[in-house]
Amino acid sequence: MAGLRVGVATVDFTPAAGLPLMGNFRDDYAARGMHDPLKAKAMVFADSGNAKVAILAVDVCMIDRENVAMMRRAIGSECNVRPENVLIHAVHTHSAPATNGRFVFGEDIEPYRPDIEAFLTKAASAVRLADANLVEATLGVGRATEDRLPFNRRLRRKDGATQMNWEALLPGFDPDEIAGVWGPVDPEVVCLTIEREGRPAAAVVNFGLHAAVLAGDNWLYGADFPGALAEALSRTVGGEFTCLFLNGCCGNVNHVDYRDPKQGRGYQAVERIGYMLGAAAHQAVNARVPCQADCVAASSEKVTLARLKIGEAQRNRCRKILDEARANPPQGQVDGLPDAFFAEIRLEMARKQDEPDLAEVMAVRIGDVALVGLPGEIFCEFAMRIKEQSPATFTLVSGLSNDAIGYIPTPESFGQGGYESTVGSTFYEGDAGARLVTSAVAQLNRLFS
Repeated sequence: MAGLRVGVATVDFTPAAGLPLMGNFRDDYAARGMHDPLKAKAMVFADSGNAKVAILAVDVCMIDRENVAMMRRAIGSECNVRPENVLIHAVHTHSAPATNGRFVFGEDIEPYRPDIEAFLTKAASAVRLADANLVEATLGVGRATEDRLPFNRRLRRKDGATQMNWEALLPGFDPDEIAGVWGPVDPEVVCLTIEREGRPAAAVVNFGLHAAVLAGDNWLYGADFPGALAEALSRTVGGEFTCLFLNGCCGNVNHVDYRDPKQGRGYQAVERIGYMLGAAAHQAVNARVPCQADCVAASSEKVTLARLKIGEAQRNRCRKILDEARANPPQGQVDGLPDAFFAEIRLEMARKQDEPDLAEVMAVRIGDVALVGLPGEIFCEFAMRIKEQSPATFTLVSGLSNDAIGYIPTPESFGQGGYESTVGSTFYEGDAGARLVTSAVAQLNRLFS
């Protein structure tokens, strides 16, 4: 492991109040203040030949490819890290400012564009600071299990229909009508620990769970449970310790137990989830085993995805829905998104439906350790598949990395119904997830050959 150097940095990029929050539909998105700071955390890994890769995790809901390109350009102009070797990850907190206009329906995002670019550029500066702080380090990787927090949110009703588990928080929900769930969760917590002078100095914590504890009744900036996780782990490990959270493939996974929905939201739930996950992460840090870190490399591919088609009859229905919504705008908070949102998205989809899309899949090698960055909100089954097929001794898989391309459900979920497989929540044909997995595994095989 001689020759490995690692730099770690944290930047508080919390903007002034007033920017629109992203992740929940309502008629007023403007943040009223801050509950806890929004941070960008970066790690730069350099081997003895000075090959470098960087990971940047940002406390926002999502970052699309245009903003990723802008941030990479800023990084490349400021430090000696190749822009294409930077994995940019959105931790998916729903209590951070919007970075694009997709999930602030009815809000004109353009007046906020300078503010968005300013805070994302500030977040990107964490890579420069980390690169300037490279010191010799060793790596260890440990695993733990946390199966009390994640729930597959796609409930299978006794009548065969799909109901989302957050509906347990709404009047009229009957838990006796639920027969089970449509899919698994991935309870594995993987921690890549950076050691300096014989003690843990930082860790990458990989776990798949929607950071959507704070919902549309929240008006404050905050990092959601990843912020509480970082606080918990730094307290238990002690000293100057940085926790960088890489959210896993959490497209169909959240924290809501439909049998006990009262525990589901608010800052008390944020702390409960963050501290429980912190305990599991601490267990993984303590269980770490040394891993070889003699080389550093990165790879990325653009994967072709076929877009879903929107027929003429559906386009006409969408236009009618939008006309009605403009005449009678939706009011208040909505769990999920209103019909008019989907109508607008589907009309946008129709304009591009004959053009295949190109989505970035990124793979990173740090010695024995593999990291995969997938775009969008991927179902957990795909991360589990990558980990099973990976040639690396240890594999961390993150969603919401380097782009925001909507939900990537399993093929069978299209026939089951539910929010994630609704056209407008997902944009691609049912083989999209398999294509992303194939690319990730092929890149890993090349990196580890």
